Amino acid sequence: MLKSMMKHKNDNDQILKGLLDTLVLNVLRDQPNYGFGIKEALQVQLGDDADVLKEATLYPLLHRLERRGLLLSYRQPGARGTPRKYYQVTPEGLTYLKVRTNEWRKVMSLLKRTIF
Repeated sequence: MLKSMMKHKNDNDQILKGLLDTLVLNVLRDQPNYGFGIKEALQVQLGDDADVLKEATLYPLLHRLERRGLLLSYRQPGARGTPRKYYQVTPEGLTYLKVRTNEWRKVMSLLKRTIF
């Protein structure tokens, strides 16, 4: 039973990981932003479901997307003078976002037709 529960958690984690990648890229689609700004934007968009994105998840996610070439980062002085690391979507990231958005639309459509 424990193995089954662990497998289920891993499945959920993978689904959530793919969804969060898409949500973060979407936030950055129109303009660059820094980590806390991305988190705030997602909190507004997700409302009561904002807890799906933990701070401990966001920064590794940003670094992973950057390593994959989907984001670029640069430093810029913040309001208090401390440099902030900003992220912007690359052309590859925009293509990836478009593909993933279409995949999520298909998943939503399938779920609506079969379960809901």
